Amino acid sequence: MELERVGREAALATLRLTRSLIERHGPRIAGTRQCLNAADQVAEMLRVHCDRVVQERFKMHPGSFRNVGKIMAISYFLAMLFLIAGGIWSYLSFLTAFFGLVYGTVLYVFNGKIFDRWFAPAEGCNVYGVIEPSGEVRHQVILSGHHDSPYVLGFLLRFKKFARPRLAIAVVVYLSILVIAATAAVRESLGTGGLLPVGLTVVEGVLGIFFVVPLYFVITRLQSPGAGDNLNSTSTAITAGVHFSLRRKRGTCLKHTRVIILSTDGEEAGMRGAADYVKRHQDDLLSVPTSVFNMDSVYSLKELALITRDRNGTCALSEEMAEECRQIGAALGHIVSVKPLLPGSGGTDAWTFARLGVKATSFIGISAASIGDKTVYHTLQDTVEHIEPEAVEAALDIAVNYVMYKDQESQ
Repeated sequence: MELERVGREAALATLRLTRSLIERHGPRIAGTRQCLNAADQVAEMLRVHCDRVVQERFKMHPGSFRNVGKIMAISYFLAMLFLIAGGIWSYLSFLTAFFGLVYGTVLYVFNGKIFDRWFAPAEGCNVYGVIEPSGEVRHQVILSGHHDSPYVLGFLLRFKKFARPRLAIAVVVYLSILVIAATAAVRESLGTGGLLPVGLTVVEGVLGIFFVVPLYFVITRLQSPGAGDNLNSTSTAITAGVHFSLRRKRGTCLKHTRVIILSTDGEEAGMRGAADYVKRHQDDLLSVPTSVFNMDSVYSLKELALITRDRNGTCALSEEMAEECRQIGAALGHIVSVKPLLPGSGGTDAWTFARLGVKATSFIGISAASIGDKTVYHTLQDTVEHIEPEAVEAALDIAVNYVMYKDQESQ
């Protein structure tokens, strides 16, 4: 297959588009009017180049995901109080700590919805545009990003390079009180008394104050501009759509591959938008071979990677698709690694497609293992100036040429 470069100017145009969307709408927290307005503008732009454009409103409960830190901090604090009280209170200490662990695991690790109804509903809006091929559809490729932006992470306001160690220690300390509370409950049930050595309780309490209680403030009320995470990926998908629209005008249509430009909402609230899209379009996704090229947090050229495991490493993505995209990138001179997301690294929209059995990968440009003083992800500094044009150019080149590769394969 003859590869083609989308070009540096297209990458710069993508960044200009991202800047204009932020200037017009500002931060776009899921469930807010600003986010819905941004979705409306994305739809307007897609209508110029797509055969059809659809906006799908859906209900979500953003508070469930945003309050993981608060719930775990409160659970820990109460568990500590019950543990100090001793006696039959040790049972309640264990149950409280266990509840906090379950809540955090369900929401952060698995993005589950069982606690959503405890929180106020809000409206989200997914947008997608469809570019049809000239002939029978034998394959479809979804190019996706998300237009909502996050709240600023409290651990990234100061001492950024210690954010991951602080979080890791908090998890260990939380697990330790669960073990201690369980031990106290067993001792109480055996009649040997629920009180534990004072020194152990004091050490646990001090560690909890320094590392677990701050989880209450881990998600602040400050709103990130969300340029790299992840509005620019939506802009990149739009630019790729423009590219295929222009090719069609020049008489070089895709023959058997449908392209869907998808921008989801609610990614920062537990991938709720992508989950809603997959639920609505399950039959469409399975009726024809489908590939999902998701883009998320594309900041740095040297950190470019294609993901093979998502959702904190618990969900397998397509190694075959990741390798195909890597080879396309290499042929164009873009060095991209292939790797899994490790536990604690969060997740991307790609896993919602993968769990249905759809071939998917995520293209990222950030290393969760190298968070440092220059990190802009989930901060007030997440602006266009911190996105490398070379990284955007690589994303465009690989996305466009992957679509063309699949089209040639379908002939």
